[in-house]
Amino acid sequence: MISKIFGFVFLTMDKYKSKLIKNSVTLKGTDQVFERSTYIRLADGSDKNDVVIGDHAMISGALISENHGKISLGAYVYLRENSTIGSANSITIGDYTSIADYVVILDNNNHPINPMDREIKSSSPKGSDYRKWRHSESAAIVIGRNVWIGSFARICKGVSVGDNSIIAANAVVTKDVPPNSIVAGNPSKVVKTDIDKTPRVFQ
Repeated sequence: MISKIFGFVFLTMDKYKSKLIKNSVTLKGTDQVFERSTYIRLADGSDKNDVVIGDHAMISGALISENHGKISLGAYVYLRENSTIGSANSITIGDYTSIADYVVILDNNNHPINPMDREIKSSSPKGSDYRKWRHSESAAIVIGRNVWIGSFARICKGVSVGDNSIIAANAVVTKDVPPNSIVAGNPSKVVKTDIDKTPRVFQ
């Protein structure tokens, strides 16, 4: 009996949270899925128009927009738990791209470069203007269609990732990735090309 009550309570909470999330972003198409672990943060002037989520996307991780940083997720994008997409500039992710657990995609440094500025930031209280992402360097990230991003990977500001590519687990991507390639390592390097020519598994 108690388990049924808890089940009902959690189901009600999940539906309420999903509704709140849907009201805080812009939905393009239908059938988006937001898991219990989904987290949306709009800060420093950002609003629902800055985060656009495509048809049939499934979100379990965090989407953070500051200072009107744009996040655009295509159709069937999958963002797993404990992964974060954070924008103070622009992040575009193409259709069918899958992002595994503990991935960080951040289009800014999250802090100023100058050491004195970082001291001011570190000594300022939570919520202070000095802690806002708009004071850090940023550059747009573009991730193509049907990209696979492995666990614990990090994609840094200014990077473009070509269609159909694979980012290996733990890779740190600091330079552009060609289409149909696999990159691995820190910093990541191309380890395989022309993966579109590999034998098919599904007929």
